[in-house]
Amino acid sequence: MRVSSLKIENFRGIRDGFVRFNKHAVLIGDNNAGKTTLIEALALLLGRDRLIRELTEHDFYGSCPQPADRIKLVATITGFVADDPEQNSDWFRDGRAVVKWLDEATGTVHSLRNDARWRLCCQIAAQAYFDQDSLTVEVVRYFHDHDNPIDPFADDSPVGVPGKLVQQLGFYLVRASRTWDKVFSWGSELFKRTVHAAAAQPSRAVLAERDRLRAPVQPIEADPQMEPLIQRVNAEIARCFPNAPAIQLRLTGTDSRSVTDAVSAHFVAPGGPSIPAARQGSGLLSMQGLLLLLELGRARDVAGDGFLMALEEPELHLPPSAQQRLVQRVQALSTQTFVTTHSPLVASMADPTSVMVLRQHGGVLKAEPFLASPLLPDTPNWKRKFFQHSRVDVLSALMQPSMLIPEGKADFHLLRSILRPLMVTEGWLASMTIAFGIEVGVVPTEDAKVIETYQEMARLHERVCCLVDGDGDGLQYAARLLASPAPPFAVIRWHDDAMIEDAIGWILQAEEATVVAALAEMTPSAPTSVAAVVSYLKSHKMDIVAYEQVADVIANCPPCRTRAADLLGGLASVCAGSPATLRFALGANGVWIFQQ
Repeated sequence: MRVSSLKIENFRGIRDGFVRFNKHAVLIGDNNAGKTTLIEALALLLGRDRLIRELTEHDFYGSCPQPADRIKLVATITGFVADDPEQNSDWFRDGRAVVKWLDEATGTVHSLRNDARWRLCCQIAAQAYFDQDSLTVEVVRYFHDHDNPIDPFADDSPVGVPGKLVQQLGFYLVRASRTWDKVFSWGSELFKRTVHAAAAQPSRAVLAERDRLRAPVQPIEADPQMEPLIQRVNAEIARCFPNAPAIQLRLTGTDSRSVTDAVSAHFVAPGGPSIPAARQGSGLLSMQGLLLLLELGRARDVAGDGFLMALEEPELHLPPSAQQRLVQRVQALSTQTFVTTHSPLVASMADPTSVMVLRQHGGVLKAEPFLASPLLPDTPNWKRKFFQHSRVDVLSALMQPSMLIPEGKADFHLLRSILRPLMVTEGWLASMTIAFGIEVGVVPTEDAKVIETYQEMARLHERVCCLVDGDGDGLQYAARLLASPAPPFAVIRWHDDAMIEDAIGWILQAEEATVVAALAEMTPSAPTSVAAVVSYLKSHKMDIVAYEQVADVIANCPPCRTRAADLLGGLASVCAGSPATLRFALGANGVWIFQQ
């Protein structure tokens, strides 16, 4: 079984939202887009009681709930055996869920099956309200079987979801804030569940260790330095109480519970000592802890039970190679996964149709798949390169507050090459009102498909801007973009007849003699002017080595850095909707034009 969709109302920062999930969903978006809220909503609906956090007023949209306000969550569950209610009688019978049918093409749930392709489903709901008398939040989880709204706190009690069915679903949540050093102990609920599922309770070993601890070969109280003290204390006790027991010192309470509670994971490197888990690096602990959870998934799979895993930020503490391995193992051993991430690399590993880009504005959550449908054999080459080869860069740009689509791929590489050394230059960011590298994500546009790329990205991001050249082609692109039914947030162009290389030349002219001398080895014959450098850049598109040489020169030349800050800061201001810059002016046709 798996979750097909989730409806959210009035929960945390989401006033209204609806999200559909594939088998292995990856949720991305900027901060406060709703990623964690979705995961917490799933935990409320599908998690065991220990997994559910106690709610407060801040869990209601607006943080000030009135008596009539309700949090409402509804999950649609599908994937039942043979889509036959009679073969799933634990779920579909009197006192349980009502039979419903899901059209997976649209996400619509129907009460009657009018199409053989529709899947058997049920809906699990949860509602909550704030009791102003007791100052507590009351929560009820039930089978949602009504198209019309109901209030489970005012109407007759709805049909509850038995704990047995919740356990059968097997929803597990790994939060972003985790203390893995405590996972390998009997104090960890995860560890105990894994041991139980694997039928691996080490009873004999625990009892043997208990007996050994009760009668140690070298008792602490028999130590030559300790023994006189213990003997004196025992003698004093014997004088006060007849038949007084003697004091012994043991490492635990010497019952089986105390022995298991004292168990602590250690790691041993080849030829090294045994080191407690708490002293290990976070990366090792994260990986070991997650693999332990996957062992629980393996055991549930063998038993025929579900294993739905929600994992927040798997990139925490792990190197890229471990991230890839982890995501692959999680997907292989889970019935369904829900991954939230800020890592473009992690998101790029998933099926692009399963990567959901979240946007939240005014409390309304929207979720769109990164790729609406799988790429077909006749898909244009530029689109293949954009969604496949450049996927990490595109996903990274989607996670920024603003997105910039330049006319060509050379623009992308030049901007990135110049930005990289400048970002680490002391005081450079402070010179910009809005930091370009923090505000704007740039995508690598393929084959000058700026219009087509905008059409693909406009459904995923609410603030998409386009940057074109000042030549004839650029002017045509700008006009077509502005004439589209939903034009970009901003259309920007370089000055008349100019390209990005000309803008780079303007930066370099801040100290021409120094720059030309520093770039003597950039071309086969040393350039004699900035104009020669610009000419070389135009005739050698995608010369990344040359781009990086120019970037280093700009970073090491204060006057050039100032101009670079003006240019990039101006771009960021226009993209952010706060064009407080002298470097870009709004033209009569609605296009922002670079001012030298």
